[in-house]
Amino acid sequence: MEQQNPDAYAAGPVYRVLSALFGLVLVAVGLYVIGWTEASAALRCGAGLVLVVLGGNALLAAWRGTPSWLSRIGPLP
Repeated sequence: MEQQNPDAYAAGPVYRVLSALFGLVLVAVGLYVIGWTEASAALRCGAGLVLVVLGGNALLAAWRGTPSWLSRIGPLP
């Protein structure tokens, strides 16, 4: 019996393109939060940094063809 790779779906072209687009959106939103929102500096930097890191990881995962950190949390209801 053939063993299947559980991460094989992440190597597909559609998944990689959608993951890259979502990563770009997260990075853009994170940079917007850091630069142009009126929240306190700590909140702006914290939230923006989290979004930029998650977006960067999604871009890197799309480049490598592996699942991103966001996809590892499981199916959301």
